[in-house]
Amino acid sequence: MKEGITKKEKIARIISVLTVVPIVAFSTITLLYIKFKKEFISPLWYFHSILFLTILPISAYPLKYILPKYKNAGRDGERKLAFILAVSGYIIGSLLVLLLRGPLIVKKIFAAYVASGVLLAFVNKILKFKASGHACGVSGPITLLYHFLGKPILFLYLIMPLIFWSRINLKRHTYKELVAGTLVGIFSTLLGLWLL
Repeated sequence: MKEGITKKEKIARIISVLTVVPIVAFSTITLLYIKFKKEFISPLWYFHSILFLTILPISAYPLKYILPKYKNAGRDGERKLAFILAVSGYIIGSLLVLLLRGPLIVKKIFAAYVASGVLLAFVNKILKFKASGHACGVSGPITLLYHFLGKPILFLYLIMPLIFWSRINLKRHTYKELVAGTLVGIFSTLLGLWLL
């Protein structure tokens, strides 16, 4: 850590890292696998989900040091690469689960992630409003868990104010961007589930 970082900023960074989208995806998929092992049919579908929703997206962080285009692009380059790899993982993983006739639970997981990636890209690129991918990447999986596990999971939404506090303190987002990201995550997940 750099000198001069306050305790508040340190806590904000820890919250931010622990709730980064691929880590939340890993936690969500693992919890669903533990609860619905039979519905996954084979552990291979669990690993498929982890590969395309966690490993591929998180590989953006080491790859930014290797790929010339992103090496000196700073935080914006890192965000762009992370988004490209995440959406690529969502789409490739979804296509494979459809082509290989994977289990319904895995199709639902990927439908939720694809819908969130598409809707977030639409809001950010077409509507030109910077909705928080971080907030989207937490509220969406909580909504997905609610779909499968019901009301006992609703308490997880209490994480959202911590994420808001963290991202605002790190000057990564405004309150409006965080609210927009949260709503995109919830709505897109419901849309993805509805489409199936």
